[in-house]
Amino acid sequence: MKVHFISGLGADGRVFKHLDLPAVEKVFIQWIKPLKRESMEHYATRLMAQIDTTQDVYLVGVSFGGMIAQEIAKQLVCKKVIIISSIQNPQSLSWQLKIVRLLQLHLLMPQFLLKWSNLLTANYYFSVKSRAEVGLLHQIIQDTDFDFAHWAIHQVINWQMPANSPTNIAHIHGTADRIFPINKHFGHYTPVEQGGHFMIVNKSAIISAFIIKHLHH
Repeated sequence: MKVHFISGLGADGRVFKHLDLPAVEKVFIQWIKPLKRESMEHYATRLMAQIDTTQDVYLVGVSFGGMIAQEIAKQLVCKKVIIISSIQNPQSLSWQLKIVRLLQLHLLMPQFLLKWSNLLTANYYFSVKSRAEVGLLHQIIQDTDFDFAHWAIHQVINWQMPANSPTNIAHIHGTADRIFPINKHFGHYTPVEQGGHFMIVNKSAIISAFIIKHLHH
């Protein structure tokens, strides 16, 4: 079974390296440079060029990648869409992010400040649990193209629920996620007890089992 994986904002295939998925061929969707004022929907359309449509399409998206997966799935017939540590509608944003959206505060933050604020607060918001996880997370942040990050944050903050949203979405979410905390708008999801936003790495065995279950149901 071929499964296409979409990482979180600025991340890459490294976040999936601990997943144990026998009989799954992993294909990692690569981020591309967004066009000026490009919408998430149009960006998702361009990413579709990396997807093999000669067989059933399975998507797994983490965080921002989960939002992108939903934008792809409204344009392309998918057998299954699994989102992890992500959201299905803009009402699921935390109250802090809703304030940022209301005031568009992210537009006032210089890119260098965005980078250093991420480095300073990432350990808390991602709930990393070991020195190795801290190292991986901070390396991902250092490697991030911050023109892309600035664009992607704007897309997250201003995301609208996709029209004709796919119904075959499986949502896996940590009960201790600090970036997208569970609230009354989440709808149905598979909970991972005490899972934080980096659980794709530090709870990979549990996530692997849930992915396998959802791929076959």
